[in-house]
Amino acid sequence: MARDITSAFNTAITDTVVRPIMAIELEFSTGTLRFWNGYGDITMTAGGSSQTFTGTGDLLGISEIEESSVLQMSGVTLTLTGIKSSLISAALGAEYTNRKGAIYLGLVNSSGSVVADVYTIFKGNMDVLNIAEGSETATIQLKLESRLIRFEKPANRMYTLEDQKIDYPTDVGFEFIPDLQDKEIIWGKKAN
Repeated sequence: MARDITSAFNTAITDTVVRPIMAIELEFSTGTLRFWNGYGDITMTAGGSSQTFTGTGDLLGISEIEESSVLQMSGVTLTLTGIKSSLISAALGAEYTNRKGAIYLGLVNSSGSVVADVYTIFKGNMDVLNIAEGSETATIQLKLESRLIRFEKPANRMYTLEDQKIDYPTDVGFEFIPDLQDKEIIWGKKAN
């Protein structure tokens, strides 16, 4: 059993009838959007707190989530179809690049309640948002990149006083580096 699966979730997933649901959480600059692949609103504990997710029915699509034994980056594409124009304008006006996104797997019991604590199957950062407009509705595709992509970014830091002051304004440890750059140091001889 995985470390973050509750015993209730584990029991429900091994039951004879399993009712899975998928949910997404996207943290735009204008607010957090939460959707799930059913109808109506549903409340579930996701990401450590109880949240309400809006149903999108079969209009929510999630690409294959790859898993590997090798440390590698893989992304996921979310697709929302039949989107209202109000959501399109919100998506266009909000900042989304490098903001957090998550995909959850949950289970619904026979009474229609979500089984305690959904399982986080992907966490990453929003990358590319594409909008394809139709005559009456539109389709939004949003790419979520793995958090491992940060390892590919170069550090771009220098061993200079100015660079050191970005993180530590009172540190003067690199103050004498420019003087040492062209300094001739003689080892093993007496200086005259």
